Amino acid sequence: MNMSSTVNNEEREAIPNENIFFIELGFGNDSHGQSATKAAVRACRNAIEFNSIPSIKRLIPDGRGYDALKLDVLLAVPPKYRGELDLEEVRKVFPYGHIRFELQDGGMIAPSGIAIETLGDKNDDMVVVCASVTVGY
Repeated sequence: MNMSSTVNNEEREAIPNENIFFIELGFGNDSHGQSATKAAVRACRNAIEFNSIPSIKRLIPDGRGYDALKLDVLLAVPPKYRGELDLEEVRKVFPYGHIRFELQDGGMIAPSGIAIETLGDKNDDMVVVCASVTVGY
């Protein structure tokens, strides 16, 4: 069963299609420590790390620029680790914009083949999170 919810964010509707600039996808994992937060941070960085929008003031009506940007961030997180996800930490990845998070069951739990206590492992799970970041106004 695929569950989805909008959580811990701005009370607003999704970005209208006609106001979307781009949608980027990312993937992140935590190989040791089973942290959904670490995996989500890596997934969001992966999604946005090669982007720049230098002409944003010309693209957004009234020249409002970066202050008017909206980001809709969809995270697919393994249900087993979803409760430990710290969205405030994930929010720090984004240098600007009004962030709206949506979570859904997904991602992956894959075996690392070894649990290393000194790295914080509770088991040999690798936690994988997928991110979709929609940028618009």
